[in-house]
Amino acid sequence: MRRTHSIARIAGAALLGLSLWAGNGAAAGKDKKVDRFWTHPEISKYEFKTVALLPAATFTHDLAAEKEVELAWSPIARGTGYRWFFSTMTKDLLRRAFGGDSVLLALRKGVLKDGRVDSLSARALCKALRVTALVSMRADQWEQIQMEWNQTGKPSTTVQVRAALVDSSGRLLWTASGTETGEGPMHQADSGTLGVKSSGLGLQAVTGQGGPPSYQEVLTPLFTRWIKEFPAQPTPPATPAPAGGGGS
Repeated sequence: MRRTHSIARIAGAALLGLSLWAGNGAAAGKDKKVDRFWTHPEISKYEFKTVALLPAATFTHDLAAEKEVELAWSPIARGTGYRWFFSTMTKDLLRRAFGGDSVLLALRKGVLKDGRVDSLSARALCKALRVTALVSMRADQWEQIQMEWNQTGKPSTTVQVRAALVDSSGRLLWTASGTETGEGPMHQADSGTLGVKSSGLGLQAVTGQGGPPSYQEVLTPLFTRWIKEFPAQPTPPATPAPAGGGGS
């Protein structure tokens, strides 16, 4: 089997940091779907209406993977009722506000280190973007397993992502971490080959059997679960009914 686009999990202390993300833990499936959420206990007191999705980060600086994460979150987040600035706009606005890519590099460094934007940076970023909250995302695992032509088994795609929501004061309001694995159809070693193709390093058999799911197919159910746990907009107070007037 071949593993592609693999991002190694963080070792040592960073793995122990998982406990910081475990609040209201919810697990689904058997080692394939694991979600952990934490929400500020006084979330209802903090109002935010505009949210910027910051550029996603990976430890291997895998730009394609980061873009996949951003693209998967955007359509799902639109239904939350908040006004969103998604990553392409966010990057452009930050470059203009801070005069280049240095702010993006510093932002990446902070998210990779802490899994969130620190309080001081959050104030500056929200001011530059004119938003009231920020969402950061980090992909900790990004892996596809392809079956070789002479192997039996299921190809798979696995992602592990962390997210954090902070407001314009730098207050941490919500966190999520989760793992999702999607499997392709069973690959049979004795199914025969349809031909061969060049892989750049030699010839590779073509079997006509299915491969692993795309990253979007795996990210979509993960983020669909997450959005149900994302802080909802506060319900506006009901308008009192007008007092009944008497006729003359």
